[in-house]
Amino acid sequence: MHLVSENLDTSVTLLTSLAGVVTVSAACYGARRELSSRQVPAFFAMTGFVFIAQLVNCSTGLGFSGHLLGAALLAVLFGPFAAMLSMAAVLSGQMALLGDGSLSTLGANFLSMGVVAPWAAHLIFRSLQGRRQLMADSGQLFAMGLASYGSVIAATVSMSYMIGSQLMELLSTHAVIGGFEVLVSLAVYAACARSVEYSTIRRGLRLVPIAVACALCLSFVPFSSQLPDGLERVLEASPAAVID
Repeated sequence: MHLVSENLDTSVTLLTSLAGVVTVSAACYGARRELSSRQVPAFFAMTGFVFIAQLVNCSTGLGFSGHLLGAALLAVLFGPFAAMLSMAAVLSGQMALLGDGSLSTLGANFLSMGVVAPWAAHLIFRSLQGRRQLMADSGQLFAMGLASYGSVIAATVSMSYMIGSQLMELLSTHAVIGGFEVLVSLAVYAACARSVEYSTIRRGLRLVPIAVACALCLSFVPFSSQLPDGLERVLEASPAAVID
């Protein structure tokens, strides 16, 4: 779900790059209230997990593949501003180390996957919580699942807006990928968050399951699908699309 330089015109590139710098600055300020020193190890571990998990593309059986976005997990477990910082690190690392995306589209990729997605997940999760301080396990899992799916759809809509077209085509592929996002997010969330109370979730993270999840993802990297992902599949069908 990474745009490359050929997918955006110059004006959009400049605007999204500027907006990306502003939002990262805001995230640095906001994350100070969300992260404590006790949470830092789990935060870095989960950031590493998302980085590795995005390397594993799974075939959907429909001619394209998909990978975990991870923004919802980060937003629910650590807060939306912390999730923005984590996604900024993930996307920058992928661009610099793996050539996934490009410098000119880093702002656009960050806005869709690192801003829109985590905030959509945060708002969905919090709205389902309502004013209750405690929900049953099934309620937490439902909220996490819906937040995960909503984050993928929100990121897809924002990405479509940036490239200026192909909303329905992108939704058709990412509606399927969203199901994969829900399954992985629920598994990791259930393993890592031992408290069902939202106000204490971030203080109750289990670090060992995150490390195990990282190891599992690493073992699957060699078997990653070579099919185009949902975005690439749609852009390949467009005469003007150029994919790296």
